[in-house]
Amino acid sequence: MFKTAEVRSMRNVFSSLWTVSLALLLVACTPPTSLYVSESKSWVVENVAGKSTAELYADSIAPAVFERSGSKQIDGYTVESGNLVMPDKSRGSLVTVRSKDGSLTAVVERSGKNGLLVVNSEGEGRFIPYPVQDYSLQDTIVEKEKTKSYESKSKAVTPPYVIDMLIGYSRSAVAAAGGDAQANALAQVESVNLALRNSLVSDVSIRLVGVQVVAQNYPITPEILANLPQIFSAGMQTFDPDMLYGIFSGHPDDSAVGWGYQPGRTAIGLVYGEAFRHEVGHNAGGGHCHESGGSYNYGFNNGKSSTAQCGNGSPYYSTPAVRDQYGLPLGNAATADMARVWRENAERLSSYAPPVVIPAPTEFKKIGSTSSSITFSWKSSSEAVRYEIYKIRPGTPSQTKIGDSTGLVFTANYIAGEWMFFVKAVSSLGMVSKPSNIIVESPN
Repeated sequence: MFKTAEVRSMRNVFSSLWTVSLALLLVACTPPTSLYVSESKSWVVENVAGKSTAELYADSIAPAVFERSGSKQIDGYTVESGNLVMPDKSRGSLVTVRSKDGSLTAVVERSGKNGLLVVNSEGEGRFIPYPVQDYSLQDTIVEKEKTKSYESKSKAVTPPYVIDMLIGYSRSAVAAAGGDAQANALAQVESVNLALRNSLVSDVSIRLVGVQVVAQNYPITPEILANLPQIFSAGMQTFDPDMLYGIFSGHPDDSAVGWGYQPGRTAIGLVYGEAFRHEVGHNAGGGHCHESGGSYNYGFNNGKSSTAQCGNGSPYYSTPAVRDQYGLPLGNAATADMARVWRENAERLSSYAPPVVIPAPTEFKKIGSTSSSITFSWKSSSEAVRYEIYKIRPGTPSQTKIGDSTGLVFTANYIAGEWMFFVKAVSSLGMVSKPSNIIVESPN
């Protein structure tokens, strides 16, 4: 389940501080040539809610064929992903996120037509081509990441590894991404999960646990990367993620498409392009294209196809176990095996968050309401003896406890207007779980 703080009309600005030093390698990708693309196209779809997802993206992927490999429901969103196969057998990818109101966010990646497809609930459609970026150029400096020292929970972590991710946005980045931060964040996460599946990494995945939006837009620089936990501190405190990623919309002081610690848990990138998959690959421990004297933690280019980290031209991390349409391997065991890097670093990446003894409740939802009350239900948490129910007023950072329950149903009375709600589990020893999924509701 993922939680949302300050999206759409929710404009919270959060802050806090991390402290401990860790010498890490800071990796920058090449500066953007141009963030704003003049070739974007727009149109109107009649009866968008009545159209299938395939009907909405058909023109944007033609003449490719979509080979779906993943489909899931996440808190009201339908997330699907798979490869696009062109007539010449070259491969790209498609990630679609469809909301309950019919709106669509889709990331299209194929030769000559990479971009973001957005169709809102009113049927207003846009396709924004991604600027051409050279992700193969390398700029590395030694930096010390100031992080909060957490006791590792690695001893309790076993495969399959699930890496909890918080994605933070500037308000302008949300607007540039079509207005739905949750949908865009789900698409970003799924782009990595698709690349991992394609690369035969079956026991590692990323899970979106939180989305936070702040009012200010920040430049893509090493200084902002270092301050990212402070910028999104309330989200860090609320969601306790393993990893944090910041997405911004372009700034005169940008020094790169993205920056990421190698290895590490934080990264930043521009809203347009494949920076997310690329920078998260750096967090896993990957470099760019192989360098003389280097090890196997690099992307790969076999002369016809390239992978994430080295050219970023296809939805794969480097691996010698997979071949492209020409029968050529997409990696080399000695010089380019990012699939191995992900497997070897999965325990670390999934162990940054503090250990949680009591799991959070799941499937928190509204089951009824009156003009001044809302009734909620949720699935039980093991070890829980009671539950605490909270609300947050959109536009404010503070949470308010509104009641306790020893059962799995609670009615909140005297509610007026729209609020964010969630529930936490409490054990007999007084340990409190992370929040459940957060929902935004109002009385009838």
